[in-house]
Amino acid sequence: MKIDCYTHFSFETYLKYLERNSKTPFSYGTLFRYLKTMLDVDSRLALMEKYQVDKHVIIPLPWIESVKEVYEDSVKAHEAAKILNNELANLVNKYSDKFIPVAVIPTTNIDIMLAEYERVIYNLKFKGIYLVVGPTVRPIDDSVYDSLFKKAVQDNVPVWLHPSRPITYSDYINESMSKYGIWQSIGWLMDSSTAMIRLTLSGAFEKYKGIKFIIHHHGALIGLFSKRLNAGFRLFKNLEAFKSTTTITEPFIEHFKNFYVDTATQGFEPLLIQNAYMFFGIDHVLFGTDVPFDENGGYNFTNETICSINSALISDADKEKIFYKNIVQILNLKVS
Repeated sequence: MKIDCYTHFSFETYLKYLERNSKTPFSYGTLFRYLKTMLDVDSRLALMEKYQVDKHVIIPLPWIESVKEVYEDSVKAHEAAKILNNELANLVNKYSDKFIPVAVIPTTNIDIMLAEYERVIYNLKFKGIYLVVGPTVRPIDDSVYDSLFKKAVQDNVPVWLHPSRPITYSDYINESMSKYGIWQSIGWLMDSSTAMIRLTLSGAFEKYKGIKFIIHHHGALIGLFSKRLNAGFRLFKNLEAFKSTTTITEPFIEHFKNFYVDTATQGFEPLLIQNAYMFFGIDHVLFGTDVPFDENGGYNFTNETICSINSALISDADKEKIFYKNIVQILNLKVS
């Protein structure tokens, strides 16, 4: 069995709502319409059938923060979230055996954040929520999330995190745009890694005991640079000019193993899968592909991710955990 824990889907009604309310060209609309498997359910089902993927966990896109005029207006932000989450609920109702829903949560203020959380989790019965992280959105360790994270722990609801810096976040302060795709290719790994560090060193795993954060792109930079990170934490904690206080115990790097990570490597990368497996541990690695974001609408990423897992030096029993058993346990799914 295979359950892909990190895929994306969207809907024309939502894209049009964002376009109507945006004062600048909405580039995500152009991208999403180019990817047939992003909007067309039959194309998505054909992809799943070809690679014998039983279920897709859907992280709907784009995030509300992608349109400033919507995000900064609490009424519009909540309306946008309801449009996207309702469309996803309708999709899942038609194909309950194929799709598992994760809700976008508006973060403009606490009231709409909690209202939409309660609606999607208690009424629509979604399996999780997601938030975006990056330098242009609210810091993930902001106290505004306190009530949300407490509810997620109470209800055993996982929180997916997705990087979000836009092309307008430049590589240098004297420029207005990022060049050569740096904002996404490297920048998004930085966004996820920064969020992981902020959450961990601010004591999130101690404050919200049992919370499940699911990180995109194989855990970003943390597993790869764990020795460098830990050395830096230890050095700078004693230097007043660089000091950031934390109450967590040493070794700091061990606390990062509380995160769950997917296997989205965007190519044939068995060594990256092995690194995630060795650092985060077998129970915290989940099959995830980032469908449909390759030039063939997810066919490349699905094939290459499956091949990467199968080629990694991991036992067959542990590969089963990665492909479906871990996410089944996290979401308390019933599978035959």
